[in-house]
Formats: sequence, C-alpha cells, structure tokens
Amino acid sequence: MKLLAKAPATFWTVGLVQFFSWAAFLYMWTYTNGAIAHNVWHTGDVSSDAYQTAGNWVGVLFAVQAVGSLVWAAVLPRFKNLKSAYAVSLLIGAAGFVSVILIHNQYLLFVSYFLIGAAWAAMLALPFTLLTNALEGSPYMGSYLGLFNGTICLPQIVAAATGGLVLSLVGGSQPAMLVVAGVFLVLGAFCVKFIKTK
Repeated sequence: MKLLAKAPATFWTVGLVQFFSWAAFLYMWTYTNGAIAHNVWHTGDVSSDAYQTAGNWVGVLFAVQAVGSLVWAAVLPRFKNLKSAYAVSLLIGAAGFVSVILIHNQYLLFVSYFLIGAAWAAMLALPFTLLTNALEGSPYMGSYLGLFNGTICLPQIVAAATGGLVLSLVGGSQPAMLVVAGVFLVLGAFCVKFIKTK
C-alpha cells in the first residue's frame, strides 16, 4: 500500500489506458463466437453445426490476429514517440472491432482481426515500456511491475462482472459487444494523452 501511495503518475495513467484495453479484449474473447455465428452463419443455436463451424473459424481469426500483432510489432519501433504509437495502435484495433458488425463474409473478417492485432501488439509491449522508463533507477521496479499486473486482471474482472448488463443495454446483440470493445479502445487511445513520461 505504501508503494502504491508513492507510485509515479505513469503507473496510474498507463493503468487507466490498460483498463479500457483489457476490458475490450475480455469482450472479444467472450463474444466473438456468438458474433461470428450470428453475422456469418446466421445462427444463435449453440448446439447447431453452424455454430460449431463458426467457433472453429474464430480459431482461425485469432491466428490472423496473432499474425497482425507480429507484423505491427515490427512497425512500432519506427514511431519516434511511444505515446503516439500506443494511441494509433489502439485506434487501429478499434476499427477492427467495429468493422466486425458490418462484415458478413468469413474471409473479409481476416481484415478485422488483422487490425485488432495492432492493438494487441501495443498492449503487450508499450505499457511496460512506459512504466519501466518512468521507474528508471527505482529500487522498487520489480515490485511496481508486479503490482502493475493488477491493471491487466482488474479490468477483466470488472468487464466480466458487468458484461451481462452491457449486453442487455445493446439489446442482447453479441456483434454489438464488439462495437462496445471498439469504443473502449477509442477511450483508451484518448487516455494515452494523460500518460506522464520521462
């Protein structure tokens, strides 16, 4: 608790971005199957062959996301400013999430999930880079990095606990939950400007 009380501003401002980012991806992991089954295979029956086929296709889409993250990870070092790289990456991911509700072709979804990979690459690299830069020389760097993992866990707990309520607010539409995820990434990108850097 003493360390948290003395945490640098970067800890909290990056943590705010983390909140929206990880909540968004929790919704992706939770609602992609239903969204793709609804949009492409036109079913909500989880026991149907069509729904199972959609679930298998989601595995392919997540592989495409992984490829997108690898490609974008090679682009990130070209940015001169880490905050710009972070914000742009989240906005690209947001575009990917929002596009899912508009696409009804299983192959065109490759584009959506490739874009989502950009946000994923940034989320895995930039928050810890920004924090370690701010903690340079601190004897408590390891402790702060451990505490910072809470900014990954807590957003997902909150998103999971409130997911049913949010789903009801969007009329029970699982594709709409991916739009909500996109909105979260836009909010995260906006919050990047509050990050304090050394």
